[in-house]
Amino acid sequence: MRRKRKGIKRQDMTDIELNIIPFIDVFSMLNTFLLFSAVFVATGIIEVQVPFLSNAPQPKEESQRTLDVKIDAAKDKIQIITEFTKDPKNEQKFDFPNTKDGLARMHERLVAIRQANPTQDKLTLFSEDDVIWDSISAILDSAKFRKQTDPILAVKNEKTGAMEQDQQFLFPKIVMGSVIL
Repeated sequence: MRRKRKGIKRQDMTDIELNIIPFIDVFSMLNTFLLFSAVFVATGIIEVQVPFLSNAPQPKEESQRTLDVKIDAAKDKIQIITEFTKDPKNEQKFDFPNTKDGLARMHERLVAIRQANPTQDKLTLFSEDDVIWDSISAILDSAKFRKQTDPILAVKNEKTGAMEQDQQFLFPKIVMGSVIL
């Protein structure tokens, strides 16, 4: 037989409610701070070089006499302009029609210019606003890439400074220039 203990009362085991709302509030605040801190940790550092101001005169650099090659593209004609950076300038202009035959003759002239000035590997292309993209693209291809029949030209290696043979490009550096008045 069972004995009943006197003095200890048994309570009914009903559902106990646990209040978790404060825990949810704390974790939502922690999530917010975690996300904000993650954004600031992922931000990269940008180094900015501040120009140095001095009263001392700028050192004079003896620049070499180099050739500037420019192509001025219009809707119906292409013009190559060459001039040196120092006197005597010796400016020369060559006109070609903006056709397939004109592009071939322009390419031949650019090969001759590059052969006469092997260190010049930069060209600037100016175009009028009425020139369509297909024409500009054809001019760029004709000026940049060498054909199989073209001679192999030397180009300056940026890392070592040595002249190397370039199997692919006629003018490897082309700058798209424009003038807005």
